[in-house]
Formats: sequence, C-alpha cells, structure tokens
Amino acid sequence: MFQMTLEIYEEIEATLAQLTLEEKISLLAGKDFWRTVPVPDKQVPSIKVSDGPSGARGDTFTGGVRAAFFPSGISIGASFNRELAHEVGEHLAEEIKSKSASVLLAPTACCHRSPLGGRNFESYSEDPLLSGKMAASYINGVQSKGVAATMKHFVANEQETSRLYVDETIAETPLREIYLKPFEIAMREGRPLAIMTAYNIVNGDHCDLNPYSLTKVLRGEWDFGGLVMSDWFGTNSMVESLLAGLDLEMPGPAKLRPVKELLAKAEQDEKIREAVDNSARRILTFIARVGKWKDMTPEAPEVSRNDPETAALIRRAGGEGAVLLKNEDGTLPLKPASLKKVAFIGPNSKATVAGGGGSANLNPHYLTQPYESFVTAIKEQNSDVEVVHAQGCIIDRWVPIVDSEIENGRCRTPGPDSQPGMLLEWFKGYDATGDVLSSSVEISSNLFLIDRRPAELSPREPFSVKLSGQFTVLADGEYNISLSTITAAKLYLDGDLLIDNWDFKERGDLMMNVGSEEVVATVDLKAGTFYNFTIINSSIWPKDSPPDPPMQDIAALGIRFGFAPVSDNSKLIAAAAAAVQDCDAVIVVVGLNNEWESESYDRTDTKLPNHQDDLIAAIAAANSTVIIVNQSGSAVDMPWSANPNVKSILQAWYGGQEAGNVIADVLLGKQNPSGKLPLTFPVKLSDNPTYPHFPGKDLKSEYKEGLMVGYRYYDTEGVKPQFPFGYGLSYTSFALGVPTISTRSLTERSQFSVVVDVSNTGEVAGAEVVQVYVERTTATSRTIKRPVKELKGFNKVHLQPGETKTVTVTATDTDLAVWGEVNGKWVVEAGEYKVLVGTSSVKEGLQVAGTLTAERTWLWI
Repeated sequence: MFQMTLEIYEEIEATLAQLTLEEKISLLAGKDFWRTVPVPDKQVPSIKVSDGPSGARGDTFTGGVRAAFFPSGISIGASFNRELAHEVGEHLAEEIKSKSASVLLAPTACCHRSPLGGRNFESYSEDPLLSGKMAASYINGVQSKGVAATMKHFVANEQETSRLYVDETIAETPLREIYLKPFEIAMREGRPLAIMTAYNIVNGDHCDLNPYSLTKVLRGEWDFGGLVMSDWFGTNSMVESLLAGLDLEMPGPAKLRPVKELLAKAEQDEKIREAVDNSARRILTFIARVGKWKDMTPEAPEVSRNDPETAALIRRAGGEGAVLLKNEDGTLPLKPASLKKVAFIGPNSKATVAGGGGSANLNPHYLTQPYESFVTAIKEQNSDVEVVHAQGCIIDRWVPIVDSEIENGRCRTPGPDSQPGMLLEWFKGYDATGDVLSSSVEISSNLFLIDRRPAELSPREPFSVKLSGQFTVLADGEYNISLSTITAAKLYLDGDLLIDNWDFKERGDLMMNVGSEEVVATVDLKAGTFYNFTIINSSIWPKDSPPDPPMQDIAALGIRFGFAPVSDNSKLIAAAAAAVQDCDAVIVVVGLNNEWESESYDRTDTKLPNHQDDLIAAIAAANSTVIIVNQSGSAVDMPWSANPNVKSILQAWYGGQEAGNVIADVLLGKQNPSGKLPLTFPVKLSDNPTYPHFPGKDLKSEYKEGLMVGYRYYDTEGVKPQFPFGYGLSYTSFALGVPTISTRSLTERSQFSVVVDVSNTGEVAGAEVVQVYVERTTATSRTIKRPVKELKGFNKVHLQPGETKTVTVTATDTDLAVWGEVNGKWVVEAGEYKVLVGTSSVKEGLQVAGTLTAERTWLWI
C-alpha cells in the first residue's frame, strides 16, 4: 500500500479540522453507486470501488468494459495454495486499476454452512481456517499493488434466502469459532483496509449496527481502524450504525444518512459529532492509504486489460483447483493415440460456464467451452480422433437470453444500418416516446439497469427505456419467448403485444430477487425470417407487486429477454445414448451454472437439475468408459459415482474465462489436477447437519448444529459422505514419510511444527497437500458438543517424478484455543492433543505425528 508518513497523518488531521460538520457528514455515504463523495474545496477526492471476487467489473452492472474473469472463490479454495491466492490477488489489483478504481470489493470469506447456499461459489470453504488463510493471502496480493481489499460479508452471511431481514440465532461459541474465525485470521495475517458488513441480522441486530460483532469484536477486540462500509442498500439506521462503527453507507447518494437530518442530530449530540469525526477521519485515512491523498486528477476512462500473463494464471489456477474424485483403470488422462472416437455429451459440454450469478459476474474478455477447447487441443496434437457431440438434456432454469444469437448474427439492431445487438433507448415519461435522451447498442438481453440512468433525468422524474431489434431462427418450429422485468413492461412482436408484464404481482429470483417471475409465450417461427421485437420498460412500480424499497427509491429498471426452441429432454437423452455406443470414451459435462447458483437466492436441492442424472444413467448403460466432468460451486449429489462404467469424475468448479481450456487441459494431461475438496460432498441433502433448519422460516434461522459444520459433523457423528473434506486424487502417486513434531510440550505463546517428507512415486509431475488435524484426547466438562478433530494447518508441495521434499506445517497455541463459554475469552485448555497428518480428512489415512501436552490452562483476550 501507499507509504503513510507522519506528515500525511498530520495533513489528515489538518484537513479534518478544516471540514465543516456538514462536509464531514457528506463523506459518510457514497456519491453514486461506485464512488465516494469528494470535497473539492478541501482537496478531498472521490475514490472508486468495484466488484468483485472473480474480476474487476467496473462501474456498469451488466455489459460494461470487458475484464478478466477469474475462477470462483471455491476453486481457489480447492487449490489449498496460499501462494496462488496471493498471485490471483496481485493480478486482480491490476485489473482494478484498469477500471480507474482503488478498491476491490472482495474477498468473500464466509464459511459454507449448507451446501444449498446460493453464494457458496464465491467463498473458499466450509472450514474457517482454510477460508481465513486463503482470504489473507488474497488480500496480501491485492494490497501489495496499492489497491484496497474489502473483506466481506461481516458476518454470518451463509444464506441468501430473505438475506435482508433474516434473524440468525447463533450461540457465541460457533459464532466465534466458525463464522468470525475467517475474518479474525485474515485480520491478523492480511490486514484488509476495508470490511463490508452483511445484510442479515445476527442475534437480533443487523450487521451494520451490531453492537457485538461490529463494535465489541471488530472495532474493540481486533482494534480495526480501517474503513467499514455497508453492503449495497445494507444500511439500516441513521445514528445507530454510525455509533456502532459503520463509516460509509453504500451506495450513494445517502438514503439513511441524509446530510441535513444527520446534521441536525449531530449539532444536538456530542456523541454523534464524535462518531462523525471518527468515521470522517477513517475515510480520509483510507483515501490516503490507497494513494489518492489530495489527488484531484479527473477519473480516467475504464479500459480493457486483456493481458496474456493474467490469462495464463487463470488457466493454471483452474487446474490447481480442479479435483479428481475418481479415476478407475487410469482412464484419465486420455491418450489420443489410443483413441479413435470420443463423445462429448451433456448440457455444459458446449456451454460457457464461467461463474455463479450476481455481483461476482462481469463482461469477460472471452469465454471458453469444453467441447471446442478439447477439439482444438486434439488438433494441436495432430491427432485424428473423431469427436462427436450430443446435447443430452437442457438444464436452463429460465429461457436462455439471446447473447449467443447476437454473437452468431441472428439478433441485430433495427433499421437499415443494423449491427449485431439490440438498441437501448432512454426517454422521459412512462411510454418511451419523444426525444431520445441516450442510446446504446447492447450485446446482452439481460439488463440490470441500476447504474446507467442518464444525467438529464432528475431523481423523481418518470422515465422509461425501449429495447428493440430483430431476430431470426435456424429452423421452423415452436419457440419460447420470455420476459422478466423489475418494473412495468410490455413486449411486442412484429407490432403485436405478446407479453403484458405491466401489472405483475409475483416476484421471482431473477435480477437479484427483484425481477418479476418469468412470463413465457410460445409462438411458431419460420427460419430465415427476421422478427421485430420491442420491449417497453417503465419506472412505474406495479401497484400489487411486493415492495422493494431500495429498488423503488432509485427507480431501478431491468429487462431479461429470452427465446429458445421448445425442447424435449427424453428425446435428447435417447439421441445422446445412441451417439456414444461405438465410442472409445465418453465425456459427460454436467452441473450447474449462474442461474442455479447465484447471489440473492439459495438452491432448494443438491440434486443435479433437469434430468442430468437420467442422462448419466443412460450414457453409462450404453458405454463402459464414461468420464463425468461436473461444474458447480458447491456439492451436488452423485448417485452414479459407484457405477462401474463411470470410470472418472472430475470436479471442475467454475473456472472463469478459461473454464473450457482448463477442462481440456486436465482431460488430456496438460495439467495434473491437484485440488482437494474444500467442502464435504454428502451422499444426499438430508445427511447435511443443517438439513432440518436451513434456511429457517418466518425470517428466523437457528444455527442448531453449533460447531458441527461440514466435516466436523460427518467425522463426529460417523456419517459417511460421498467424498470427504480434503480429498482429491492425482495422475501421479505420492508417499508420506514418518511425520515428526517439533515439541511435545505446549506452552503459552509457543508454536509447534509438523515435519514430513513427501515423495512423488509416480511418473508425472504433480502436487500434494499435506493436511494437519488436531484431535483433543482429554475429556472436558463442556456443555457444547465439540468435533473429534479440526484442521489446524496445511501446505501444498509441487514435485517432479521421483522427487522428495520436506514439508513443514506450523501452528501456534492460539490455533488450539477454544471459546470459553464461562469467561468469554479464548482458552487453551490443559490436556493432550493428538496431531494427525495426511492428505485428506479421512481418519484411516491419517498418521499420528505426536501428542502435544498443555500442562495448564491459559486465556487469550
């Protein structure tokens, strides 16, 4: 970060003294969606922030300047590679700079409480230590390049259902040991310059004003002096949040902190004035720490930074996170010289599945898909392997948007000078007539228009947009045309009203939970004919629709327009099974996508949606060499995993813009997958400890499972998972020597190291992850049930064939501390601790490195 000097601190204090109380208050909310408020007369600049965990989107929520799309957080977590997370952070910082921003709104570090969490793909793990360590490395990478990282969402944002209002009841021990722990680790080892509060309520108080998590823990015990901002529209009070330590309401302009009202209160209350001073000081200091102190240079335009080095990192990172779950008979990697015909099957085989949905999404430089990447790689090897393809089934949750039609020239703007895309025009008034205020050509029919309102429109003025164009289809037949909008809308086809969404009543999951339910019309279309469409979207809020105060307040608009042929999955499955019967190997690419996993809603099941299990069963019945590639950001059921014809299973996660290339690389052995599962894959949803009470009801969610999250539950209760935490195979083999421990006596403020030799006993280069777990062997009188063992350290080692390296994993006495229920402090309890070493959490594969003994109990604040 920018080097802070005594002189700068003195200048900050001098500037603070020069600011009027009104000017100080003006700093406490954003200027707009992505910027802070400047005070030009006092040389206080505005700084810009940008989403998010998988890349720097810039200041346009949909569309916008192209950016690098990195693998999702879960994929980085699966790498178990802190150096890789640091490297990703460094490159993300450069991406942020290319968008003229100074602040990255990432990383997301909440633990996976349930496999259904809609935002699990953004986070690293179900384990707090792994999450905290990876987040710390990511933060260090980002901030080493002069960009501020914003760790989020503080705290316990483990569900998206009713996320703005759900009240989570969490006992103090699991709150400390599971949900606060990643933040505590990253606060100590990464020192993020900013924290973003969560939407939810914890034990009766919203996170932006929570006296326990925000005031007592973050500001008090952890002594965090950096910037605390709200999640977007996540400020819930004017004064309480300020007194609790929330510095910045986002986005702007101020909603809960209007300057005049807060000024009137501050003038009458010294406590409020003191809080205003404290927050204003932290904001000024934050500006200095990102190198913008008194920098009044106008903001430069955003640029696209299509950097080959970054692309190579994304591709390598995807391979390091890919987890090989099964590989019978050495089926993978495929050897083209021994193959004549290979089939690529499945709904994701020709899909560009890069990441989950919501604020982590962006407009990528490019996208890759498995089939094309595989065919290209085969050609590069001068192989004459025949590669056939069949869709197998359709898994779209909604009618697909028309983006691919634009790319293929089948959707164009209206008029004689048409070009690929659709024309978006802005108007005053509700009916999209009169003078056009501004216009643009859109390359996506999924438009979340929350940050693009023309400057000519006053805040409360009625306005509307028109989206228009022409499209054609490849074949005669029945087609579904769909529309979902945030506010009142109508869709016309060739001048006739086809979908009336003007007075809709029901809201669905689209557009961050504020879009209407999708309305679908089925029409007969002819190939070769261009059909004219027009969509009018008005700022009128449907009178019977459930309210959404933030979206109403900013008069947000949004359009999601789709069309696709009507399909029959049973026919697609039958065609796929027929196509693979004479193939030497079949790759079936299945999973989820950004419609099934997204910010603003949770999944309802862990089963693969829309007949994918039926497809796999049919393919396995028709061919004896089946390779499954699953793309998802969390656990899915795999009822076919034991099928003898399913030889290999690869968990590929979401690989960003290089997702297709990563899959091809791993299948052909260009990359040896070295990921380990950062979460447990249960056999079925009901095996998960949160099953009876996730996501709660009546806006209440009780964390009744306590500490029994993820592998802690499966290990302790003896519930056999489909695949355990920490598990992952390789194309080579490894052997661990006899582990040793540096000490047998645990004393206050001491550390211990586990040392073990790791050898690559196979024929190709690969990487192994040494994992250290600790089991408490001395019984205690605790009232809360504790897990039988917990991860306390890990280290990844890369080895050439025949190579041996000595790996050291170090932990401290604080890593063994538990939360003291009686005294309200961290406690290292007297007793014996068995230190276990292995390459997964499976008990049978763990060796005892030694036993630590703590002769007495001691406390940590």
